[in-house]
Amino acid sequence: MDINSLLQNAEKYLLEKDYENALRFYSLALNVESSNQEAYIGVLISDIGFDFKEEAQVLYYYYQSKKENENIKQTIEQLCNALYAKNSIFNSIFDLIESNMEYNDGIEYEDFLKLIEEKENFKEAFEDAIFSTKVIISKKWQFIDFIKKLTENGYYNVALNYLEAHAPLYNNDQDILKLYALLPKNLKS
Repeated sequence: MDINSLLQNAEKYLLEKDYENALRFYSLALNVESSNQEAYIGVLISDIGFDFKEEAQVLYYYYQSKKENENIKQTIEQLCNALYAKNSIFNSIFDLIESNMEYNDGIEYEDFLKLIEEKENFKEAFEDAIFSTKVIISKKWQFIDFIKKLTENGYYNVALNYLEAHAPLYNNDQDILKLYALLPKNLKS
């Protein structure tokens, strides 16, 4: 069997959660081409699958989404080692992976501010960012600044929606609650 056939069979078994056969085919692929990264990572993930069936699937999909990253091999190795070393930190690791994936799907607030500067127009920058990605707001000052910019540019309903969804996350902080005063009286809930 050629390397591609071995990898296809291995992937099929991995997706079926048949980790024994997946491991066998990934190992055969490594015997054919010892430097094949996909086969190597497949062996790691298949081995994890014996003890952590669902986590192996998450690792596989994570690998698929990041396999062009030059550090992916090291990342997968570290995640596998962490799973074996500390079963109790499993949830933290995969929350980190998930947040990393979500984080990579957005634009940081500082980059959003640069976009506003480049466009010299908040409305145009806001519409470009909102319709193509999400703005990642990780600090209280960013949230306050964002709400102020929304209201200054007439996006009152959007500002209200953000406030209603996120004010409780700030434990109803007074600085956040004061932002409601920026909204027209007929909009406040």
